[in-house]
Amino acid sequence: MSRNVTIMLLGSLAVFILLAGCLGGGGMSCSGDSQCEKWQYCNQTDKMCRTGAGYCASDLECNATLMECDLNTTHSCVYREGRCNTSVNCGTWQVCASDQYCMPALGYCGDDTQCDQVLEYCNPANHLCSPKQGFCKADTDCNAWEKCDAASRKCELIPGHCNADTDCQSWQACDAKSYICIAKQGFCSNDADCPDWARCDLSSKKCVARQGYCNADNQCNWWEYCDPNTNVCHASRDYCGTDDDCSTWQACQGTNHKCTARSGYCDSDANCAAGEVCNEATHYCQ
Repeated sequence: MSRNVTIMLLGSLAVFILLAGCLGGGGMSCSGDSQCEKWQYCNQTDKMCRTGAGYCASDLECNATLMECDLNTTHSCVYREGRCNTSVNCGTWQVCASDQYCMPALGYCGDDTQCDQVLEYCNPANHLCSPKQGFCKADTDCNAWEKCDAASRKCELIPGHCNADTDCQSWQACDAKSYICIAKQGFCSNDADCPDWARCDLSSKKCVARQGYCNADNQCNWWEYCDPNTNVCHASRDYCGTDDDCSTWQACQGTNHKCTARSGYCDSDANCAAGEVCNEATHYCQ
């Protein structure tokens, strides 16, 4: 026998032995089942671990077309990915077609190509064609402050609502909680945005002092100041609008709005006769 023929025979024998070991799940000697894998039993004839009933050690022990051996976990024959015998072998959203492949059931999808590729994508969570980001089929596909436009199939803001400040007018900001455009700091939408002493000027959208109130000294007469606590104009010290703004011994001079001594009283020696002085405690000349 030639050397080449001998090598071929030895090679064939090796393959046969390997296949025999794989098909039988053997290769490990044993005296009992506990010395074998969970999916094996100990053959008491040759004292070798062999594949147990209902288990497999290779794909060759399964239906080659539809099934394969799960060598990682169960060592049982399982259906190949996408293959089936009945719909029970497929996902809940699939049916088993006549060619024994799992296919999406009516109304479901397996990938984006089975949806409107402009507006939709195949949602992997439920295998339904769902609107892409920014698109919609109904108002329920949009945020609560948006509605679905039937023509463009896009979510549009409900009037007065916003997603960002740019969706509002220049004097407004987008409230992150309500998604409603509200007046910025220093601006107002109506009188409710202003303090009691002010009203909302609808042309400037700013709070301005109401009649009889003020927010700055320049909103008062020249001889008055604006009290920041009450937002009311008051006479500056030593100035007056009426006698009530002066001391009891003084009267208000309407021309210069100054409090001056009444007749019979004095506020300096100049108001007294020669030789007399003004008593600053009583405001009488002595």
